[in-house]
Amino acid sequence: MTRVFVIRPFGIKPDSAGKLIDFNRVHDGLITPALGTFGIAGGTTGDIVEPGNIREDMFKLLVEADLVIADLTIHNANVFYELGIRHALRKKRSILIKGKPVADGPVFDLLTDRYLAYTVDKPEESVVELTEVIRQALASERDTDSPIFKMLPTLPEVEPAAVSQVIPNELIEEIDRARAAHSMGWLRLLAKEVEGLRFEWPALRMIGQAQWDLEDYDGALTTFVKVVEVYPNDVAANLALANIYERRYRKERAQGRNQPQLFAASDAAIARVLSLGQGVTAAQRAEALALKGRNKKTSWRLSFEKLPDQAERRRIATSATLREAYEAYRDAYLTDLNHFWSGLAAFQLGQIALDLSKDAEEWEASFPSNGGASYYREKLRQSVDQLSALLPLVIDAALERLPEGHKDRVWAKMGPADLAFLVEPNASRVARLYRDSVSESHLFAWDAAKGQMKLFDSLGFRPNLADAVIAAVEAHLCRPAAKEDYEMVIFSGHLIDEPGRPEPRFPPDRIDKARQLIKDRLLSLQKEGRKLRVLASAAPGSDIICHEVCGEINVDSTLCLPMPRNVYASQVFTDGFDAWRTRYFNLLEKRPVLELSDRAGLPNWLSTKAGVDAWERGNEWVLRMALSSSAKKIMLLALWNQHEEPGRAGGTGHSVRIARGSGSVDVHIIDARELLAN
Repeated sequence: MTRVFVIRPFGIKPDSAGKLIDFNRVHDGLITPALGTFGIAGGTTGDIVEPGNIREDMFKLLVEADLVIADLTIHNANVFYELGIRHALRKKRSILIKGKPVADGPVFDLLTDRYLAYTVDKPEESVVELTEVIRQALASERDTDSPIFKMLPTLPEVEPAAVSQVIPNELIEEIDRARAAHSMGWLRLLAKEVEGLRFEWPALRMIGQAQWDLEDYDGALTTFVKVVEVYPNDVAANLALANIYERRYRKERAQGRNQPQLFAASDAAIARVLSLGQGVTAAQRAEALALKGRNKKTSWRLSFEKLPDQAERRRIATSATLREAYEAYRDAYLTDLNHFWSGLAAFQLGQIALDLSKDAEEWEASFPSNGGASYYREKLRQSVDQLSALLPLVIDAALERLPEGHKDRVWAKMGPADLAFLVEPNASRVARLYRDSVSESHLFAWDAAKGQMKLFDSLGFRPNLADAVIAAVEAHLCRPAAKEDYEMVIFSGHLIDEPGRPEPRFPPDRIDKARQLIKDRLLSLQKEGRKLRVLASAAPGSDIICHEVCGEINVDSTLCLPMPRNVYASQVFTDGFDAWRTRYFNLLEKRPVLELSDRAGLPNWLSTKAGVDAWERGNEWVLRMALSSSAKKIMLLALWNQHEEPGRAGGTGHSVRIARGSGSVDVHIIDARELLAN
């Protein structure tokens, strides 16, 4: 979400001739409607309500804001001071507005700057004009609108992330809990909830990394795209996007859908990183070059892998694309000698290229001249020999350097086996090296190595070795059972009527009727042997009945509680609900339980955000857990009278509304008005 800071006088202030101008009216009638066109809001120092130094907060807001609007109608010292700070620290997206007619003219230092003029007595008449200026500012590719950066073009701009407010510890802990619980939906909820908060961007970077760690590539894609839309030169976000887009391209292609725009998006993200020059560390540049090599390798591999004849595969594989992939990997390794996996990838492709060069006619045909082919082969041989000598030491150093649990350590542990596959003549020794390095908790790494070996085998490199090694390693692995296909059902329904409810909705004497309605609909969804999983809360009435019915018809269900189970019980099962409390505790013993929060209400980091309710947060959480699951289909089943009660947050009507708004959920309504029928 674009963040805006408005620099302006407060209240009613006079110009130098004594004319009074209502700047609150200007804000409400001109600035707010114009920003509203883009779905964004503008704050001022008047919005700072936290204790502490207001000037320090103001400095941060001026740097963090993606867009600044400064009202220079009168000669106000605070306005000029704040605008000067903005111009000195950020290059672009500072809009100047000035009311008329007033006695105060432009100050000398801003005399040549462009202003949007508005009428002080009728500021609302200029909303269209300000809207267009904002649109142009957000879309502008101009390098700077700051007079300071125009005069001093080599002056570095302050990186907003370097001065952003520290992420609250409570939010960091919640992100860590979501990661530990492997809850992709929880992280997606957090990514939505931090929008518009002071710490939005550093929080999104942390959430995106957690999503990447859990292999929620769709969630991470959405998160990192948000970051790059505002900070297009964010290195970590661009590297993540380059990875994700390439993965998605391969996945779509494997399913018969060619999506070249995904590959182009990956290349574009890499290019953005490489264009930053000295603003990128050696490790980041090496990673970008390695990803460039990986993209080239993917293009190369896809060009021949479906061909049935090995000789034809070798002919097509002998190409400039192979050399480009090798060179990108080698450049990555030379940029950072600690970047072991790019060196290993270069060594692998170099070995393949040397093997393909044995067919002199095809090798020479892939070059513009015969002399170039011979020269390149000799240089390639020298480079491969150097890598062969260096990589064992580099991989050993990586294993010494990387702590247990580091995401790269699994690849370093497999490095010696990957090297041995290329040069070791004893198949048993290669298989033992792989077997000793493969962890059953990291089978994805073995699957990647296995795919690489099959690639080599398909090109006739060390024929039959891949099959022998793969068979030997697979015989020692205990793979988990294949995941069962299932469909996810989110259930929501009315509470049992409280004693004395003026208008009956779910009378206690209609419990059996409700149970039958829920059971019939679940059985209809379960027909034809479909596997169902149900997510539902545990409120007295429909929720508890649904879990009990699931137990009767052998459907897996999970209790999803927006707060700890004991706190939930104390808040939900009040006087008159003792029997329901007993049923709730019985369910806790039989069904798995997920808890969103470790406290009642909202966490402190979220409590100041307007429009957030703890019960509705629970509904959003359950929806995102379903959407991030591997379910073939997602449905909402709601026992609902199709009426949202005003003033009551987090009810069944809210669940229905957000499910429909997601665009991905099939909504099924059990009309609760049937409970009142005779």
